[in-house]
Amino acid sequence: MEFRRDINGLRAIAVIAVVFFHYGVRFFGGGYVGVDVFFVISGFLLTSIAHRRLQVGEFSAVQFLLNRLRRILPALLVTVIVSGVWASRYYLPDDFIRLVRNGTASLLFRSNYAFLGDTGGYFAPDARANIFLHTWSLAVESQFYLVFAATCALFWPRSGSRRKVGGWIAFSVVALASLVWCVMHTPAHQASSFYLLWGRAWEFMAGSVAALVAVRPKRLGANILSLAGAALLMFAVFGLHGDDPYPGWRAILPVAGTALIIYAGEGFVARLLSCRPLQFLGTVSYSIYLWHWPILLGFRERVGSDPSPGQTAILIAGSVAAGWASYVAVEQPGRQRLRNGSIVLLFVLSIASGFGFTTLLQKTDGLQVRLPTYLRAASDAMKSEAPRSYECMRDVDGTKHTPGDFCGLGGMPSGNQPVMMLWGDSFANMVQPIVDQTSAEMHVPGVVATLGGCPPFRGKVFPGSGAEVFPGCERYANFAFDYFMRTPSIRLVVVAGDWQRYEPNYEGGVLKDIATALAARGGKMVLVKSIPNPRGDLPRQWARWQFAAGHELPQMSIPRSGEADIVEHGNQIARIAEQVGNVATVDPFDTLCDHSECFTVKGGHGLYKDTDHLTQDGVAMLAPSLSGAIKEAWQGIGPAKN
Repeated sequence: MEFRRDINGLRAIAVIAVVFFHYGVRFFGGGYVGVDVFFVISGFLLTSIAHRRLQVGEFSAVQFLLNRLRRILPALLVTVIVSGVWASRYYLPDDFIRLVRNGTASLLFRSNYAFLGDTGGYFAPDARANIFLHTWSLAVESQFYLVFAATCALFWPRSGSRRKVGGWIAFSVVALASLVWCVMHTPAHQASSFYLLWGRAWEFMAGSVAALVAVRPKRLGANILSLAGAALLMFAVFGLHGDDPYPGWRAILPVAGTALIIYAGEGFVARLLSCRPLQFLGTVSYSIYLWHWPILLGFRERVGSDPSPGQTAILIAGSVAAGWASYVAVEQPGRQRLRNGSIVLLFVLSIASGFGFTTLLQKTDGLQVRLPTYLRAASDAMKSEAPRSYECMRDVDGTKHTPGDFCGLGGMPSGNQPVMMLWGDSFANMVQPIVDQTSAEMHVPGVVATLGGCPPFRGKVFPGSGAEVFPGCERYANFAFDYFMRTPSIRLVVVAGDWQRYEPNYEGGVLKDIATALAARGGKMVLVKSIPNPRGDLPRQWARWQFAAGHELPQMSIPRSGEADIVEHGNQIARIAEQVGNVATVDPFDTLCDHSECFTVKGGHGLYKDTDHLTQDGVAMLAPSLSGAIKEAWQGIGPAKN
């Protein structure tokens, strides 16, 4: 088909919008709609080519797909390989395995599905750390190619008026159903609406309509339509924001705007789009799109922060240069020289290599030998678990992994009456080794009642109770509370939790009820107060900061003043429980912090395994104070009351 400079200019507008959005350029809050522009353009071009060939009996679905593969795969493969080499320098084992798996998903053109499960959505905070995040659109586009190749003969048969009418009816039904699904599904299920083909098919099909409408507007009409389209597109780019539910009805703005500009085909807007700078950017837009995100992410990972305005300008220029080099050295040669057999072989070998390398990494714990020695400590911190974690802590749905209702403390033989109880969420599980060892030293048998994300609780769930988050919490928490109440032999309870997550008055009241029941038995409670929160995924931050520094950082900390809200939340709960008078508290801030700083790394050992759970090195710092408090509480417990 005839080369259209206005469409090439639209490609430039699309890639500018996406790049500026990702780089945080002011006013481009809706720049992500550049992908919608690409989708409409693809629908127009593919339909124009396929429809013409269908009408003369020359269309081949297989050849159509091979042409698309030749267009997309070579530059994508080079991007994946270079990104993998970069990540191999410092990515921790789990992250490196995930990167290789995501890279393979990108080459398989199913990364939209992979990222839907990994990040919860394009705009989710975790998505910023995915070096292949932008490949989701290539996956959607390739999935459309596959469906399009298989069905376009049904939509646009060569002959037969009834068949043609039926094809248009089928086309219209599919397009309308996709649009309705997208609009209705987005508010409650934004991630799937954003990532999946069914929520985006109508955008490609809008381009198809622009390709197939035979009557073209005259010059005045073309100007009006193209200006209206430009207004809609610009409003979407500059007026939308990442926190708007998208795509939904908002996607109609860039899609309609792009389709109107393409349909108009000439006029003032077309002349603007035909200018030389936009033609250059449009020509290399695919390669710029591939490289801009890895370049930005690589900068963040190397420097440890977002770029300044000056750095942003340099990185964007670097993205354009990388895109041009990729276009000249990879994209164009691949399109011109790779024959059908060669592109199929390249595709098969790249996928096989991805699966093979993923398997190797899984069997070798992410090839830790590739990492500098000082980065391996961050990997060890991420994998740190309490020795009996799997055995003793139930899954969030309430599933247990050992016989009986609870696992024992201090080597308690089966059938013994428990005297001690460790109770709480994953934070209680975190300190289980201390309580277990102390129980054994005192020869006091006990039980462990822990479930992730589930604090001591009684009654029905409500927002803030903690029990509403995980499906097994309400049932299990009530079961644990009832067990405690009907087991009078339990006279020493150790409680720990992620107190910042729970409503203070309610949770304090629950602990007060437990303390009251213990007082009636002559027992006591040891309450572990709030743990300092590094407010970030510590092992990964530590690895990135060491990588940025180029050497070991054996000690890191956060300002204690920034933890005031964490401290107060825990204190509110503790004050309510302490009203009973038989509650001893252990404050982790006393051992993990000094007067001004709270340590996150000390002596080359990471103290946190993720965003807030302690490693066993961190737990060891709590051991003297917690063990001492348990022993002191036990000494103060008198004979059992009848």
